[in-house]
Amino acid sequence: MTSFKQIEANRRNASKSTGPVTEEGKQRSRCNAVRHGLTAETVIGSLEDAEDYKAFEAVIIADYDAQSAVERELVLRLASLLWRLRRATTTETGLFEIQADYLREFKQDRQINRRYRKLSLQGSSGLFLAMPSPIEH
Repeated sequence: MTSFKQIEANRRNASKSTGPVTEEGKQRSRCNAVRHGLTAETVIGSLEDAEDYKAFEAVIIADYDAQSAVERELVLRLASLLWRLRRATTTETGLFEIQADYLREFKQDRQINRRYRKLSLQGSSGLFLAMPSPIEH
């Protein structure tokens, strides 16, 4: 159980923490917990072009002839969700490519290690004593 002294010390320390002061610091701290941007308040990520999104949104708006405020809001929401789905697909593809590269390298390293072990075992029986180590150049 937390003691009264600990609670008071926590309150004193919390009152000293003011957070970022400059506008740049505030903008930067908004992204502290960003991992993928799928649930972000803003639709456009830091690596994306706002003009691209505006053009995409305009195309979606043009496709739907919204008659009421609710319909317009739904069309804007649709544009936002489609944009985020594109981002998710791109991110997913990138992650799969990274994993595939890692697995290819791992497989190559295993094959090299097997060959070296096989050659080392043959060398220990006197067949390949002059075989240089793969570390030597």
